[in-house]
Amino acid sequence: MSCATYAADSAIVEITDTQNYVLDQENQRLADTYARMLRYYDQRNFSSVRAVRVLMGNYPHHVEPILYAAFERYPNHYRHIIKAAIDAEPAFTREIISMALSLKVADPADIVRIAVEAEPSYADTIVATVDEMDPTQFANVVRVAVLTEPQTADGILRSNRDAEIGKLESILHTVLSSAPTLGSYLVDTISDLIGFSKTEVAPQNKNKRAIQLIRSAYNSGGLDKSEVQVLAAKHELSDEEIKLILGN
Repeated sequence: MSCATYAADSAIVEITDTQNYVLDQENQRLADTYARMLRYYDQRNFSSVRAVRVLMGNYPHHVEPILYAAFERYPNHYRHIIKAAIDAEPAFTREIISMALSLKVADPADIVRIAVEAEPSYADTIVATVDEMDPTQFANVVRVAVLTEPQTADGILRSNRDAEIGKLESILHTVLSSAPTLGSYLVDTISDLIGFSKTEVAPQNKNKRAIQLIRSAYNSGGLDKSEVQVLAAKHELSDEEIKLILGN
């Protein structure tokens, strides 16, 4: 990260909601300890990035008190803190995102963009964490994740394969309407989503699932007619069902 980028990001001050976030007694004790350590690092001219990396690297299981202390001390460095924490301990991405969302350090979409840039392979975990905490933001953060790193689309779709069909349709539509050129890349993914079922399903229900998902992908601009035909043939849809998908 260049000095110019660091300075530009740091100039944007966000209000961190530490006043309304209550730590339990043990985590408050730890947060006070880490706050003192951050002051010590300041005196030694550590940047917020370096300080967070050191603490997360040494005490990864203390995500909550470390980030509480860091966001409280450096509220205008939330971008750097999130990136530094994920860089240091990517396995704790869910906990890091949960803390950033709970403290409202930024808009959920901004938090997702920062996190996906830091660790694209955890995109499905990142958007799922937002879905758990604020489902109203889900479609928007899926869009942001895919626009930030298009290759995350496959993982996001597959991680939602057992979602209710209406939700899966919506995710597929969001992904492909955000990045229609991904359609050809995702043909096999869509086919796998059609064929996936945790239980045995009747042929007519499987066909209904195929029609819904292929139509969602087609209507979003992600599939052309030839790709629809390929998927329809693979899943043994009739000519009438293909017409239904294409709106003929």
